[in-house]
Amino acid sequence: MNRMLQRYSLVIRCALTLGALGTAAPAQESTPAPETLTVDQAVGYALQKNPALRTAELEVEKAGDSLSAFRTRRLPSIKWSVLGGQLLSKPTVTFERGVFGAYPGVGPIPGEEAKVNIPRKPTAFVFGQILQPLSQQYRLGLGVRSHELERQIEEAKLAERRAAAAEQVRKAYYRLLETQSALESVEQSLPLYRETVRLVKVGLRLETVLASQRLKAEAEVAKVELEALKLRNPIATQIEALNELMGRPVNTLFRTVGVEQIVEERLDVEGAIPKALIQRPEVRQASLRVQQADLDVRAKRSEYIPDVSLALTYGSAVNFQNALPQNVASAGLLLDWEVFDWGRKKQEMNAKRRTASQARVAEEALDRRIRVEVAQALRQCAETAQRVKVSTLSQQAAREGLREQQSAFRREAVLWKDVLQSQTNLAGADDEQRRALAAYWSARAELKRVLGEQ
Repeated sequence: MNRMLQRYSLVIRCALTLGALGTAAPAQESTPAPETLTVDQAVGYALQKNPALRTAELEVEKAGDSLSAFRTRRLPSIKWSVLGGQLLSKPTVTFERGVFGAYPGVGPIPGEEAKVNIPRKPTAFVFGQILQPLSQQYRLGLGVRSHELERQIEEAKLAERRAAAAEQVRKAYYRLLETQSALESVEQSLPLYRETVRLVKVGLRLETVLASQRLKAEAEVAKVELEALKLRNPIATQIEALNELMGRPVNTLFRTVGVEQIVEERLDVEGAIPKALIQRPEVRQASLRVQQADLDVRAKRSEYIPDVSLALTYGSAVNFQNALPQNVASAGLLLDWEVFDWGRKKQEMNAKRRTASQARVAEEALDRRIRVEVAQALRQCAETAQRVKVSTLSQQAAREGLREQQSAFRREAVLWKDVLQSQTNLAGADDEQRRALAAYWSARAELKRVLGEQ
C-alpha cells in the first residue's frame, strides 16, 4: 500500500514539475511590454480598419451617385435619332394642280397633277429634340428629396453596421477580460492550495495526516494548475481573434483594463432612454422611411398634373430627291397628359398611403421596443454588478477563511477536514466569481448595444 502511495506521489510530482516548467518557460523569453488597450480604443481600431464596413460605405457612395444622376432629370434633355436604311418600296409624292398657287400670265403651278417617284435606294431620317421640363419640376423635386432620404437611410445603415461591429469587438474584448480575470483569480488562489500541500506534508511527517490526504491535496493543486493552463490557452486565441477584428496583426500583444471599474461605474438611468432614442441608427432609419413614404404619396399625387415641356425640335430627310423638306425646325410647348386612367393612379396612391401608415406603425413600435430593451438592460447590468460585488466579497472571505484554517491547523486547533472544507469553499467562490464576471460583461455589452454606442 505504501509503495502504491509513493508511486502515485511520484507521478503527481512529475506532473507538477512539468506544469511548472511549461508555465515558466514563456516567462524566460524576452518580450516587449504589451500595450494597455481599453475597450474604447479597441472599438476605435475596428471602426477604422474593419474591412466589413467598407461594403456599407460603398452603398452610401452608390446612393450619392444615384442622387447626382437623378438631379440631371431637371435639366434639358437633348436627344438625336437617326434612321438609315434601304427603301423596300417606291414612295410616290403627289402634287395637286395649283398646289403652289396660280399666277397671272402663268396660271396654276403645277398646271396639272404631278407625281414624283422615289426609287429604291438608301435614305435616312434625322430627328433632334431638346426638352426642358416645366410642370414636371415639382415631381422631380420630390424625387430628388426621396433620393436624398435614400442616401441618408444608407448612412443610417452604415451607422447600424458600425454599431454591430463595435458590439462584436466589445463582446470579444469582454470575453477576453472575463477569461483574464478568471486566470488572475485562479493564480491568486493557487498559493493557498500549495500552502495546504506544504501543511499536509508536515502533518504526514508528524503522523497526524494520512498519505491519502496528502495525495488529495496534491491532486487539488494539480487541478487548479490545470485550470490555469486551460484559461491561458483561450486567452491567446481570444487575443488573436480580437486583433483580427481590429484589423491588426494577430500576434500583437496587449493588456485589458476595466475590472476595477465594475462596482464603481455608475449608470445614468434617467438619461439612458433619451440617449438610446437619439443614438440608435434604427430610430433614424424608421424616421427617414416615414418621410420617404410621405414623399412617395406626394409624388404619386403629382402625376395628375399634365407634363408640360418647352420643346425645340429639328427634322431632316436625306436622299429623297428633294421630294420631302430637307430641314424642318420648330419651337413650342409639348403637352403630355393621360386624361383617363381607369382609376389606376388613385389605387396606386392608396397603396402609397398604406405604406406610409405602415412606416409610422413601425416607428412607434420601435420606440416602445427600445424603451423596454433599455430598461431591461439597465436592470440586468445593475443586478450583475451587484452579483460581482457579492461574489468578490465571498471570494475574499473564502480566501481569508482558508488562511485562518491553515493557521489554526498549524497550531493543531482545527482538524484537517476543516482545512479541506475551507479549500472547497474557496473553489466554489472562485467559480462563482467567474460566472458573475461573465454575466456582468455580457449585460454590459448588451447595454452598450441597446444604447446604440459605437
